[in-house]
Amino acid sequence: MQNGGAILSALRESLMPGPGAADKLARWRARFGQQHAHAAVHGLEERHPLLSAKRRFNREQIWVLRVVATILLTGFVFAPIETLIILNGLFILHCMTVFALRGALLYLSVKERNSGHQLPQGNSLDDDTLPIVTILCPMYKEEAGLPGLVDALSRLDYPITKLDIKIILEADDQGTIGLARTLCQSAPYDIIITPDIGPRTKPKACNYALMSALGELVVIYDAEDRPEPGQLRLAANSFAQLPDSVACLQARLNYYNREDSWITRLFAIEYALLFDLVLPGLDSLGAPLPLGGTSNIFRIHHLVAVGAWDPYNVTEDADLGLRMAAAGLSSRMLKSTTYEEATKSVRPWLRQRSRWIKGYLQTWVVHARIKLSDRGWPFHLTLHFLVGSVVVAAFFNPIFWALYALWLAGAGAWIDPLFPSPLDGIATFALLAGNFFHIWLFMLAPMQRQWHDLVPYALLAPIYWTLQSIAGYKALWQFIVKPHYWEKTDHGCGERAATVFARAQRESV
Repeated sequence: MQNGGAILSALRESLMPGPGAADKLARWRARFGQQHAHAAVHGLEERHPLLSAKRRFNREQIWVLRVVATILLTGFVFAPIETLIILNGLFILHCMTVFALRGALLYLSVKERNSGHQLPQGNSLDDDTLPIVTILCPMYKEEAGLPGLVDALSRLDYPITKLDIKIILEADDQGTIGLARTLCQSAPYDIIITPDIGPRTKPKACNYALMSALGELVVIYDAEDRPEPGQLRLAANSFAQLPDSVACLQARLNYYNREDSWITRLFAIEYALLFDLVLPGLDSLGAPLPLGGTSNIFRIHHLVAVGAWDPYNVTEDADLGLRMAAAGLSSRMLKSTTYEEATKSVRPWLRQRSRWIKGYLQTWVVHARIKLSDRGWPFHLTLHFLVGSVVVAAFFNPIFWALYALWLAGAGAWIDPLFPSPLDGIATFALLAGNFFHIWLFMLAPMQRQWHDLVPYALLAPIYWTLQSIAGYKALWQFIVKPHYWEKTDHGCGERAATVFARAQRESV
């Protein structure tokens, strides 16, 4: 964010929550609004063009793609069977590496839980010494969800005088603007209307609001979020005892409406696997965390220093986690859960998942531009075998499932040459053992939270993965024709949220 640090430092020195703060903020925005907007959209690409997703591929990547395409085309013309064998071998090697990595992360996660390798969690700060926390709440046409969010924020165990809550809205969202001016008309709330320039994305809105943040810490909460009340206090106390190089604490995410449908159950299982097992394993390994889109608490000076969020990346959270790691900063897992509302049916799930996979593809492409020697091996584990594997699995798993089904149906005469020995045995092991292992992980993850009723739904994982591939092909198309389009997820606006959230808190890990 060009000049963002200087503007932010000046603002925080001149403004503190209290009488007249709202008027001072309004005058500040009138003076610096245009500069804020420019920085929100162009700050990262101007400072670090290689790390911006504005361009799909840079010149070197286009050259590499052309070389690879030429090699493949030549191979298919002159040695088609041998070329397919090599491609099969590369895919199987990738699958086996992901298989081994998931197993290692599971081991490290369990070891971390049993060994006490966890964040310091003592109450070292009293209310007077707690830092100010800026809460960014980006919303668009979510007036039905705003009252629930306001209620959840009011339940936070944090002094109200130490909160700076930004309700970030779009100019054409008159419904939410009108309600916000009723519910959020006084401190600690600050209503921000995002300028209609650049891509209409959540990261752009957050960047714009960040330029007037008053806090030492910054966190994002979405409209449907229900954070545990003690989350911010726990984060502040943990930061006070951690080295400054720890730039972010990522809370665990899951869903309070997991029992609404079969897809919400599988969604909850997937998040339990990711946030309770995979990410803690990465944390224990010291590898970068592909952050979630909410409940990541940042030290603001580090967030500004790395350029904040990329407005052109539609999974700006995972990208930011990698970018901070590349700058020598680390992210840690916070043992506190924020509960969200899962999409209840297939169509909105596909819209959300296609955006995520498109963003993972953007993130993979962006960070692959950096020389291998400039990053350590933990960085490449996360980039290629977690972020990249989501893309690879979505695109190629159905092809190999189909080949195996055809082979079982008697089409071995033309499939067998593609899998010569010993590749045939390795491929069969990778397919069967890999899929059964991931189904077992889908069973194990809910058991960690005592959600035993969800365990049988793990058997539906192959259907879930098939849907993910459908979303992946849609993501690939959008990556080509409209890479920066933010496909909004429609939620049920917190139906039964208070009841189910209260129950979820009682069951929290």
